[in-house]
Amino acid sequence: MDENKERDFKEKIFFTTERGKRFLMFFLVGTVGWGLNFLLLYLLDDYILGHTFIKNINYSLWIFTIDQSVIASLLSMVIVFILTFVVNKFWTFKGQGDEFNPSTILQFLQFTIIGLFGYAIYSGINMILDGSLNWNKYLAMTIAFYTGLISNFIWNDIWTFNPKLIEKRKNRRNQKNFD
Repeated sequence: MDENKERDFKEKIFFTTERGKRFLMFFLVGTVGWGLNFLLLYLLDDYILGHTFIKNINYSLWIFTIDQSVIASLLSMVIVFILTFVVNKFWTFKGQGDEFNPSTILQFLQFTIIGLFGYAIYSGINMILDGSLNWNKYLAMTIAFYTGLISNFIWNDIWTFNPKLIEKRKNRRNQKNFD
């Protein structure tokens, strides 16, 4: 097979060796992030926020209650989300489109959108397995988390950190500036 045909063939296969390496790195970052989220949630809820004015917050909004636990959960998720974006951008997807100078803010927004869809997948699977089928909640959470993680990897690899899309964006931006 000549070099162009081989390259075309490799581009059509989704799980190449290089993509497999990125998946394992993404998997590792996600797993560490998941553990860090639990640790931060525990520390924020039981120690840090419990010794501040936030421990007395209890605000009801329709069917939702905002209290110390909700604030701790949101803070831990935001911290871990930003951290996993940075690690994935500069380690997992290192070099993906660097030559095109991708917009980090745009990539973060894409990463966030994909993360929200991943969270919806996580929540749906968790509700089915734990809520409806009464599976062990930790097994349900684990299956739901890794299903969402796989989905997040695929979409981030295709959309957020795809060098071809980054190059197209740069070309469009340059074309607008040129016109």
